[in-house]
Amino acid sequence: MRIVFLSSSTGWGGLEQNLVRYAQWMTELGHHVELNCAQGTPLGASALDSKLPIRYINRQFRYFAFAAAKNLKKYLQRTQTDILWIRDPRDLPMCSLAVRSTQVDLLFHQGMQISHLKTKPWHRLRFSQVSVWVSPLNHLRHEALTNTPLTPKQIEVIPLALHSTWFTAPRTPDAKNRWGIAAQAKTVGLFGRIDPLKGHSTLIGALAETDDNWHALIIGENTTNVNRDYQQELQDLAQRLGVANRVHWHTTTDALMTAYDACDAYAMCSTSETIGMVTIEALARRIPVIGTKSGGTEELLGFGKQGALFEPGNVKGLAYALNRIEYQPVAEDGHLRKFKKENALKRWSETLAKIRHSKS
Repeated sequence: MRIVFLSSSTGWGGLEQNLVRYAQWMTELGHHVELNCAQGTPLGASALDSKLPIRYINRQFRYFAFAAAKNLKKYLQRTQTDILWIRDPRDLPMCSLAVRSTQVDLLFHQGMQISHLKTKPWHRLRFSQVSVWVSPLNHLRHEALTNTPLTPKQIEVIPLALHSTWFTAPRTPDAKNRWGIAAQAKTVGLFGRIDPLKGHSTLIGALAETDDNWHALIIGENTTNVNRDYQQELQDLAQRLGVANRVHWHTTTDALMTAYDACDAYAMCSTSETIGMVTIEALARRIPVIGTKSGGTEELLGFGKQGALFEPGNVKGLAYALNRIEYQPVAEDGHLRKFKKENALKRWSETLAKIRHSKS
């Protein structure tokens, strides 16, 4: 099949990173893949590094991009594209116009929650053009069915996945030393964007409620373009609570596997997280995960069977779970299997074949 992945995003978060990942994986499956993206974006740079074929597009307005949709339609038809694969809701209006009255299947790979009703006539037209809507979790499927005109026949649930090495690579024996943490210290990790919604303050507060042997490994950087140094605010909080010497700060890195291996627990503290790849990564490294009862985290943790849960912002709840870490569940093999690349790609192959068969 010829698959065109498209994103007009200028950011570099989970949506964009997974778009590149799945473009690479579809190439490995033997599909002819091309990435359409805006020039000078992190997405484009990553695609170049990954040696993916690129076609540059302009970043259009979210709505009324009629000329861009017309040009895209001509391109898709001229190149005999089979699948147009998108992840960003911003791209849905244009792409739904582009595939109308064509043999191109529109695939939307969901990465965000749909918290508001989208049932106006223009929504119905837009969603009717989606051949398959792939949700990574059942709760996101339910949300899509509740708040959009999508039908059960249009939606598949395929969990996000990781390369098998995440599950099979031996733990790094000197991981704590690599991250500047004493070997005897108990370490809880929290990785990703440093933002008030990510719950870093809850973790720092929980440290003050645990014994002095608990340290926090925080990897990430401030959210860009908000004119706020939230990391400094958190460092001031740690100082006031007397735990500054137990919080280890590091900038964003791609070498996260050794960071997980340095941890005795992982804390997903977000007030709401659609689906945290860091949670899946921590589960894959067989670390006890303590997550908030919000968003997709509950489902990822098997509603408390594959990890511990606490209420968002509940400092004492997180501290209690850390102080009883030896009693917290670790993900079972059966639960982890769904997040492995080979299982996910099998599901994707079946889904792609099914939607193309419907066109014949």
